[in-house]
Amino acid sequence: MTGYPFPFLILLVASALAQEATIRTTVPLVVMPVTVADRQGRFIYGLSSSDFTLLDNGNLRSIRVDDPDSVTAPLDLAVLIQTSDISQSALLKVKKVGTMVQNAVVGANGSAAVVTFSDQVKIAQEFTNSADDIANAFRGLQSVDTRKGRMLDAVAKGLDMLGNRAKAKRSVILIIGESKDRGSETKIQDLVPAIQRSGVTIYSLGYSAYLTPFTTKASEYSPPQGGGGWILDSITEAARATKQDTSKALAEATGGQVLRFETQSKLENDLIRLGGRIHSQYIISFAPAEQSEASFHKVAIQVRGRPELRVETRPGYWAGSGVR
Repeated sequence: MTGYPFPFLILLVASALAQEATIRTTVPLVVMPVTVADRQGRFIYGLSSSDFTLLDNGNLRSIRVDDPDSVTAPLDLAVLIQTSDISQSALLKVKKVGTMVQNAVVGANGSAAVVTFSDQVKIAQEFTNSADDIANAFRGLQSVDTRKGRMLDAVAKGLDMLGNRAKAKRSVILIIGESKDRGSETKIQDLVPAIQRSGVTIYSLGYSAYLTPFTTKASEYSPPQGGGGWILDSITEAARATKQDTSKALAEATGGQVLRFETQSKLENDLIRLGGRIHSQYIISFAPAEQSEASFHKVAIQVRGRPELRVETRPGYWAGSGVR
């Protein structure tokens, strides 16, 4: 997993930063997307380099800040959708929002791919900037007769697909599925360092497979095979699900976010909110620590004199051995 390229590592020579006195380097920079919001969740605009402080393992670093209006790098979005039969009711809602992915989340210059996961991981749509192709991939989603949902295997596939894309792009994985993994061969302890080295941010639109049927029209939904027993199963399954929130662990490790929906309108609003967050991000870059051995560096970012503002980003980066 260590071979994934870091899409946010940009090789800059000194002349490229002639207007920036804070950073002059010929080594790859660490680049971190940062969201700033107030207590009501409203995104904050208009901040500059002088407004931020960044601590790298407790050491103050000089930084460069690009505000949301100046960020031109297009977005690559890998959408991973669970298609297990227990997700059938949620899938009926997901199928209707394909047209929103390009318009609300990806943006005009970005691209999206669609990957499904159940007992297998399959590419439903390669990367494209066609809103129609993305919408068709969503409309064509079909539930699979299995309880497995190989989320971690799907994330590994999405990471590989993003790693093969052109450099200097913003890369995001969006998981639409339950909160837990079901049956992956990939281990989370191996996957998380690879994701952190890649610079990919992971978001999740989660749901309870046992609650969404109650928000679905009876005419559209038929329970998974096994009859009414699925209701009894849900009690045990819901208790187990609270013990392992895979999507939350992935989001926290990469500076992403977990949103949850039960209804169609909540899903649509969450997509709009997610798009607003991604396109409201500041891009903070700085020269990494120089050391021979690979190690994870914790990063803390704050807005000077504004403790009421919430700053969200990934928790750090990998330094040493040429890997960030």
